[in-house]
Amino acid sequence: MSWAFTISSSSVARSALLGLSLLAGAAGCTPSSIVGPLSHVDEERDVLLARARAAGTSAETINAFIPPQTEQEGAVAREQDSSCRNSYMWKNGLTWTGSILIAVAAGFTVGSAFLASNNNNSNTGQIAFGVSAGTLATAGSGLVAIGGIIANGFTDRGCQSKITAKSSQ
Repeated sequence: MSWAFTISSSSVARSALLGLSLLAGAAGCTPSSIVGPLSHVDEERDVLLARARAAGTSAETINAFIPPQTEQEGAVAREQDSSCRNSYMWKNGLTWTGSILIAVAAGFTVGSAFLASNNNNSNTGQIAFGVSAGTLATAGSGLVAIGGIIANGFTDRGCQSKITAKSSQ
């Protein structure tokens, strides 16, 4: 057996623990700046309110033209925000995971070339690295493609980043 295939169980356990930690930590990293269409409309209303107040327009006049959201609309907005943030995490998770798999596949390809340069009589290592690289590249490309499909659904549903305008209140 080649020296390239000797991996200690403790390094595998550390790698698995690191991977699980990254996955678990990602759930807490969902950006609160991702909102659905109703929340975006409410943010646009806030910007218009700030501009109208600065111009001296009364709140009653503003509310007559742009009424605030009802409780039902607020509940739907929260559901949309949650759905959009979930899609955002899936999109990023799949895209980044796929990209990392493609990078690892490139590393396996380099490893295979290194084994080939050692002039070993056995082609087992070269074949194993080649199959591993091809499998990882295919899986990675598939995950990136799925992430792209989710990204299209993300924007088609009206999900977007919050408005970052400062109000003049």
